[in-house]
Amino acid sequence: MAVGPGVDNRSDPVPAMPSPNENINSVHVSALSSSSSSISDTEHDRKSRADRPRLASRKPSASILVPRDHPEIEIEKEEFPPDDARAMSPRRNSADVEKLSREAREALQKQANTLQSSLQALAERIDEVKSDHDKLENENRFLQDYIGGLTRTMSAKTEVTSTSGVGKGKKQQK
Repeated sequence: MAVGPGVDNRSDPVPAMPSPNENINSVHVSALSSSSSSISDTEHDRKSRADRPRLASRKPSASILVPRDHPEIEIEKEEFPPDDARAMSPRRNSADVEKLSREAREALQKQANTLQSSLQALAERIDEVKSDHDKLENENRFLQDYIGGLTRTMSAKTEVTSTSGVGKGKKQQK
């Protein structure tokens, strides 16, 4: 875009951003802030940031561990109403513990019985499969012997007929 003679180039509606090397005081105050105190505040912030210790030199903000029997520590025991969730302690009396252990024992016994019966069923099924396998192997052996016998018989008959009837069955050529 060409600018004609006599037109001021600095009449842009947005002021130009200062470069990092420029002094902050050389920028128009109206562009950054409406008061001069904000400039001094930012300068003060920059100085305070420079005065802060580095992160590596800070001490970690971990919890402070103090023993329970420390003389300056006083542990207060709070009382809560019975319907408050904080009052519902996991501690149980001996009757509750006995009841829970009996229920757990019964559940474990029931689970053990179920597992034992399923194991017994699997063992019985394995025995059935073994007996079926043995039966099939015996039948397979019998069929192999039978087929072998038939093959031998057929080959013996073929040899007998081929040796005895050399000219039979064939048409004579002229």
